[in-house]
Amino acid sequence: MKKIFKLFLLFLILIFVGGGAVLAKAETIDFPYMNDQQGEYIKDGVTNGNTHNYDYGNVAGVSFDSEGYVNYDNKAYVKKSVKENAEKQGLFDVTLDVKGNDINPPRDIDLVLVIDFSSTMSGEKLLNTQNAVHQFLTSIAEVLQEGHVRVGLVCYNRNLYSTQTFSTDANYLDDFLVNGAKSQSGTFTQKGLIEAERMFTEDGRGDAEHMLVHIGDGSANRSYIPAPDAVEYPNNGELIDYNGYHTSTYHEDFQTDSPLYHTTSAGSDTNGIVANKNVINDDTLGSVMKLKKSGVICYSVGVAPSERGEYIAKNISSNPSGYYTIDENLEGLAEVFKNLQNNILKTIPNGTITDPMGEGILLQGSGNFTEQNYKLQGWRKDSNGVWQEAPDLVQDIKVTEANQTISVSSIALGSDERITLSYQVRIDTENSDFKGDSWYLCNGRTTLDPNKSGEELDFPIPSIKAPKISLDVEKVWENIDKNQTPDSIEFIVTRQQVTSETWTSSDIIKLTKEEDFKQEYKTLEVNAQNVDLPLYNNNGDDFTYQVEEIKVPDEFQSTVTQNGNKFTIKNTFIGTTTEPPTTTEPPTTTEPPTTTEPPTTTEPPTTESSTTTGSSSEITNSTSNEDTKRDSKHLPNAGEKVTKTALVGLFFIILALIFVFARKFMLKNKEKK
Repeated sequence: MKKIFKLFLLFLILIFVGGGAVLAKAETIDFPYMNDQQGEYIKDGVTNGNTHNYDYGNVAGVSFDSEGYVNYDNKAYVKKSVKENAEKQGLFDVTLDVKGNDINPPRDIDLVLVIDFSSTMSGEKLLNTQNAVHQFLTSIAEVLQEGHVRVGLVCYNRNLYSTQTFSTDANYLDDFLVNGAKSQSGTFTQKGLIEAERMFTEDGRGDAEHMLVHIGDGSANRSYIPAPDAVEYPNNGELIDYNGYHTSTYHEDFQTDSPLYHTTSAGSDTNGIVANKNVINDDTLGSVMKLKKSGVICYSVGVAPSERGEYIAKNISSNPSGYYTIDENLEGLAEVFKNLQNNILKTIPNGTITDPMGEGILLQGSGNFTEQNYKLQGWRKDSNGVWQEAPDLVQDIKVTEANQTISVSSIALGSDERITLSYQVRIDTENSDFKGDSWYLCNGRTTLDPNKSGEELDFPIPSIKAPKISLDVEKVWENIDKNQTPDSIEFIVTRQQVTSETWTSSDIIKLTKEEDFKQEYKTLEVNAQNVDLPLYNNNGDDFTYQVEEIKVPDEFQSTVTQNGNKFTIKNTFIGTTTEPPTTTEPPTTTEPPTTTEPPTTTEPPTTESSTTTGSSSEITNSTSNEDTKRDSKHLPNAGEKVTKTALVGLFFIILALIFVFARKFMLKNKEKK
């Protein structure tokens, strides 16, 4: 039952929204924004830490109320602000704040309710209708008594029951529904519409809005016969096809005084002329067209309509958005009339807020945005002017989200009534396009449409920012001469604690001798793009940055120490730079006398010199060989150095032995001579 009330409620909201101008539209404010090296932010704002809000109440040329809200012609009052969440870094609380007002002076409205009172209008259905109208009339009692709103009632079946004129007497209108209208067979929809037209023509005020609400199933089974001289008008698209039904032409003038009429079935009444249902459709819609052409804004509520009934009911409405369907028991009427009351009395009768997130902003809960992700509250001022929570103001409001855009609908706010909506956002710090310490607009253009009429009133947009860091990297060498170090080294930066598909490793970075192997990195190159280094990830947890040297030579041991964001890469040389002295011992042990010979005294330095030369050569050769596997900056492997040095030493030992034996042979020959 509640569902039906809500549907019909929504329908009647549009009654005062869609037609002619109900309230003059407020002109929106084009707030100026800056886009510079500091980021994007509203020009007339105040910075507090990582937030930047509009300077409410203190901007020249902008109208504010006494509470600092942006004032749109005393019709709507708006604020939008952001603050840092006190419990988690990188989390921000955004709040939308809207106040309404009472329409002053109230608008003048002449309203006719045309109700199908055929044989099914009885029991619960009849009671729901009577109660809904009574509640509506009670709620607008003040504007009724003042004469701003007048109401006429027309009920039809085969007969017609009408108040004849508009009335401001709620008791009279209540009594008419209870005692003046009778439920009977027959659905002479056209008769009810023509009676409403007569009331507007004969009793309607020229300066008032003329509105008609038809409530019925649309299944008309009777219609008047066109007048003999009635003009046949072509349907140029004003009447829309539905469910296979179509109207090619229609008439606007009918023989309403004739006892004869068209009917879909023969009965005991001899005045009924059986006609095709399409004829009755066209006759009924011809009277609808005459109403619309006279300036009456028509709305239609289809009560559990058939396909044919839907064709008529939809075309009664002046536009598609003015048509709604409800349950056959009309349970939704009470809620519909509540919205009708809002349209008559409140400056925000059926407001909608559209709130898209800004570029680089992550809405928390996006994709599954539930009440756990936002807080919606209603507020009403008490007699002392203090805001008190008022849950009734938000019970019908709907909050939805799609593609990071929040929509808030069915907002009804009058004087001293207010709603707030709070939700949370983050900056997408893991995105490669993230700019640290730069302002990000929390949202795209955020607007309030007070009554779904296409009017868009702008909110000022706040900005937020997130910090970035820099990395200090230094390379030191141990156990190696400075002139033997390469011209550069290469390393990468990795990061952990990522929560999305984003970069975890930088491109290769070169640190050079020209830089004294020391550099501060405020940005890194990732996939050939320079990126900032955010402090924390998309959950507000600090990133863990690490430095890793690549292509480290085998004869070096590489270690990295970290102190905050300072990294020191140390390469310790673990190879051997001199050869063992045992390389000269074999010849001395084999030939003791030769150690005293003058030539022998020259051998050790020769061998020692050869070892040093060989070691230098090995570095060069090893480096040359390594060029096929590593860059030229790398030193030779320690294993390769030892093997080559041993071979060179053995070669010189053999030469020494040959020299000794040759000398002994020469000495013996000399003695013989």
